[in-house]
Amino acid sequence: MKIAIVTVYDSIVNFGSFLQAYAMSQVLESRGHEVFFVRRMPNDEILKRFNRLAKIQNGVFSKNGIKAKLLSQRSKYVIQREMDANKNRYKCSLSDWESIKIINPDEIEDHGIQLVICGSDEIWNIHNKDIDLDFYSCGWIKGIPKLAYAISSGNSRTSEYLNDSEFFNAVGDFCKILPRDQMTQSLITDITNIKELIVCDPTLLLGQNGFTLTNAGKEFGKYMLVYSYFLTKKEKRFIKKYAKNNGLKIISPCIYSSIADEVVYTSALDFPSLVFNAECVYTTTFHGTIFSLMFAKRFCSLPRLPKVANLFEQLEAYNHELNLNFSYDDFCTALDKFADRKEIGEGLNKLKATSEHILWKAIKEIENNGYVPLGNRYESHCKHLYGYTKQNDIRSKSSSGGMFYELSRVILEDNGVVFGACYDKEMHQVVHKSTEETSIENMLKSKYVESKLGDTYKQIETYLKDGKKVLFCGTPCQAAGLYNLKTKKWSRYKNQLFILDFLCEGVPSYKVFQEYIKDRENKSKKEIETIVFRSKSYGWNVHCMKIQYKDGTSRIIPSFADSYMHTFIMDLTINRRSCYACPFRKKKYSDVTIGDFWNVSNIDKSCVDNKGVSAIFVNSEAGNTLIEKARKNLYIKELEDGDIFQMEQQLDTSLYLDKRNNFYTEFLNNGYESAIRKYSTYFQNRGIVDKLKLIKRWTNLEYKRKFKN
Repeated sequence: MKIAIVTVYDSIVNFGSFLQAYAMSQVLESRGHEVFFVRRMPNDEILKRFNRLAKIQNGVFSKNGIKAKLLSQRSKYVIQREMDANKNRYKCSLSDWESIKIINPDEIEDHGIQLVICGSDEIWNIHNKDIDLDFYSCGWIKGIPKLAYAISSGNSRTSEYLNDSEFFNAVGDFCKILPRDQMTQSLITDITNIKELIVCDPTLLLGQNGFTLTNAGKEFGKYMLVYSYFLTKKEKRFIKKYAKNNGLKIISPCIYSSIADEVVYTSALDFPSLVFNAECVYTTTFHGTIFSLMFAKRFCSLPRLPKVANLFEQLEAYNHELNLNFSYDDFCTALDKFADRKEIGEGLNKLKATSEHILWKAIKEIENNGYVPLGNRYESHCKHLYGYTKQNDIRSKSSSGGMFYELSRVILEDNGVVFGACYDKEMHQVVHKSTEETSIENMLKSKYVESKLGDTYKQIETYLKDGKKVLFCGTPCQAAGLYNLKTKKWSRYKNQLFILDFLCEGVPSYKVFQEYIKDRENKSKKEIETIVFRSKSYGWNVHCMKIQYKDGTSRIIPSFADSYMHTFIMDLTINRRSCYACPFRKKKYSDVTIGDFWNVSNIDKSCVDNKGVSAIFVNSEAGNTLIEKARKNLYIKELEDGDIFQMEQQLDTSLYLDKRNNFYTEFLNNGYESAIRKYSTYFQNRGIVDKLKLIKRWTNLEYKRKFKN
């Protein structure tokens, strides 16, 4: 077949981009295919572009004064140095480009291209402003089968693409999309509803024997190769010390470094040899790590990007991975250890074999079936609404706009039953109860703690068999479990059961909550009757905790001054581990999803009254029916298509923090307060100035409350 590759091959500052492109062409040519690369811009424009970037990134100061002039001279020097470096890199790149066939976009038909392969690399990363997403998504190529191999969206999320209909349509026009990482896998699944296996980078696909090794680097004698786009002061200090102690020169390929004995301007095709001939390697890059592993070098890597950390995880090469707080001893230990050739090799070979099988199978399917696009199967919510109850007293009692109450009222007025989360009598935990057991008011307000379902599902089944309508409100994972019962075991009752979930940041363990209660009671010498996590004592926008004691007194605490809420909101260290990879936040199994619509000020200024506004995702016809029945009691509006992103971005999962495990280890061993003090930012950086700021802020709030009328 004649195959055209659309990818970044022309970055003069990134060896990896060309090497992955070159590797892809070699792999395809080894199977008898004729390979071309599609040019994005003329060669001479590439150098101009990088020089423009150098000027922008190192902009000259224009203010008057001696200091400004000195800064200006410094800036001019940096710009000139970078532009000179770009010239040298460009000359090296020209020799690389001579080794591949390059065609212009309008020449695809002339060359009889039968298949377009998009990728690899982060060419679908919406955060990279240097990436032309319109070009690399290949929407401009029509009528030719398209396959994406080892494609990456970086750390981009589905919600960030929602307003780009061209991108969604372009993705749906592919016959096969094979992702390089989990984040991209999730994105593609969201768009196409198809989950493909993750494949390896083309450089790993080609393998170490696919790159011709030269004598590049041998002229320097014994050297340490440093390949990183920037280095911290600590990294520079450790590198210099290690090189000096071991009699090594410091060599930096094509990247200026103040600590380098030599900055080597060389072609990308010489880079594997520079790694191979080095005594050891320090890198922070993806492909620097790949080649160090392939050649089983003494090396260490600081994974600033998730893709590097994922690579270590895939190959279980943790001995060479540094954490952000690494010491010099950690640095030396990693650099003094060769990569395990046997163990790493087995992992690489397995990854390579699996990826090869997937790639050749995909190409064979396209050859046999021709042009069969995946189609854009992205299932957006039926409706995106926002609003609040017209009952001001209910709105003030609710965490956001009172939507749960109004939807519950629809069911209750039809002689149905509602299940929601409440505190137990002892305030030890949160449990699910029905309106047959407690009032709907006890179910209002958010509870930032894991709820116990008990026999809730059995109770629901009993009510359904009795012919009653049931509304259940819980977390997305609880909703997914109930949906499974609804569609399989209880399918005959599906018109009676309505499922409501909410925008969930994750759920802390009830054990942490119990210890928090004990801590508060010990310090106050009072028993707690109830806690309102999101009190509106000072309005919706001011997050407050309201603690009510059994002696009739109460205390209002701003969330930033409460250890539990601060740790949950700011650190997110106390969530269950599974919450950080929740599959149910985007893929909805509920009829309606509700939550706070914090971005409402960007959409509708009339709602900015500090009383609470609900975000409402209508996910099914049953949910739409429920909303329509409640509409008479609601102020409610539908979002325009262009504003959907304002709401959809709230579906993103929480970021996992390494210190989460450390928090729980400390909590189980030494108790709540010790864990909070050690791993929450609540007690960190709380000097006298910070404390005064907190007092001042809270005093101002009290003053405004007291004299607002």
